[in-house]
Amino acid sequence: MKSYLVSKGDFLELIDGMIENGKEVVAPVKQENQANFKRIKSTKDILWSGPQTVISPKGFVFPQEEELIEYEVEDGIWVGSKVEAKSTVLLGIHPCDINGIALLDKVFAEKNLDENYLKKRESATIIGVECLTPCSPESFCYRKGSVLPWDGFDLFLTDVGDDFFVEVGSEAGKTLISGISRKTIQSDAKKLKKIREKRDNLFAKKQRKLKPKLEELPKLLKENYDSPIWDERGAKCFGCGSCNMVCPTCYCFDVRDCVEINLKKGSRSRFWDGCMLTDFTRIASGEIFREERGARLRHRTNRKDFYLFEKWGRTFCTGCGRCGKACLTKIVDPLDIENELYGRKGRR
Repeated sequence: MKSYLVSKGDFLELIDGMIENGKEVVAPVKQENQANFKRIKSTKDILWSGPQTVISPKGFVFPQEEELIEYEVEDGIWVGSKVEAKSTVLLGIHPCDINGIALLDKVFAEKNLDENYLKKRESATIIGVECLTPCSPESFCYRKGSVLPWDGFDLFLTDVGDDFFVEVGSEAGKTLISGISRKTIQSDAKKLKKIREKRDNLFAKKQRKLKPKLEELPKLLKENYDSPIWDERGAKCFGCGSCNMVCPTCYCFDVRDCVEINLKKGSRSRFWDGCMLTDFTRIASGEIFREERGARLRHRTNRKDFYLFEKWGRTFCTGCGRCGKACLTKIVDPLDIENELYGRKGRR
């Protein structure tokens, strides 16, 4: 991977110039006592460090609500697909969220290509920023191997003082900084190494530990399918689905048709859906296949660190900690669950 140095002043001037020319730039900004991704009017609005945003930036490539087709029935049937993709720069994305999008890339490009997602993804430029301190008390990205991006970015910035150390992940990213960058030299790489060693030591000290080894999680969950933990935690669950809605790797959706009163025109849209919600497995005859909330919690945890982990070779939990923060009863955090399962292992 090629790396460059770019002065902070030059980089911010570049982004401000893009904004002035009408480019849509989205970045984390302060919103009351929280942070969220918003379209910015100036780089002065950017929140470079914590607090962590309430929701990940995945909504800019996989919207919460999206119209897929519109149709009209007259003499025949006319159907028109709707694929809207605006050129957007997603700036200041933390590694856990870059990795979330990289995992979505795999899912939506598998077998039946999801044109709506892929067009938006193709139109998005992702510029990540390294977290040098934990962005949330609930986060555990270090334990999930997610303090650096795995894939799926155009540029990745590390604050090294007056400059950004920039790692280039695509030709588009290289082109973007071509006029303001210089190649790194050995001393720059050594400086970066020291910064990351300091970061690792801090994260190892501050973040909660994962007791089982990361690569052993699929086996641990498989062996504990019938653990009483699921019912114990499920008994406290409200079934609100907040954990699904804030997760950067949840990709399930529901599809609904809206037909006009004349029965001649209509549209089909998709909306985010979540496996912790009651109606997620409800079928037309009324049966619910995972009626117990403990069973839903087990399914959600297994999806992250068993089924999809085995399928893709990577955990589908990037350690952002948003689910644990959003959960009203504090029962859904994967690291807490996996530690509890591991702790009870010898007591059976």
